[in-house]
Amino acid sequence: MTDSAERATHIGTLLGAGAQFTGKLAFQGTVRIEGELEGEVLSADTLVVAEGGQVRGTIRVGQLVVAGGQVEAEVFAAAGVELLDGAVLSGRVTTPSLQIEKGAIFRGESVMTAEPAPTAEPAPTAEPAPTTEPTDGDD
Repeated sequence: MTDSAERATHIGTLLGAGAQFTGKLAFQGTVRIEGELEGEVLSADTLVVAEGGQVRGTIRVGQLVVAGGQVEAEVFAAAGVELLDGAVLSGRVTTPSLQIEKGAIFRGESVMTAEPAPTAEPAPTAEPAPTTEPTDGDD
């Protein structure tokens, strides 16, 4: 069994066929999409878009496996992206590893990184407080 096939069988959460979700999905483990998801996906783990599944929006995950589904998104995958036979991915992909099987379709732009792509937005840093000179009251 290949790594991607093994990941696709160890599912923690399922958005089943006929289900629709709009919004922000954050998760741990592996999520399999067989329905429709529109919005933002955030995880350091694996997202599997199965046959019949559709995802539109922004995806920031550790691993993305498109196993016959359709993805129209900006993708940031820290470990890699796999497009299996029958997969369709349209958009921009930033990842250190992109694997495309025969029969998969990729339309868009790929940015190959030497280091893992970020899976989440960096936390904003606080601006330092302005410093003021002490005054002695004699102006």
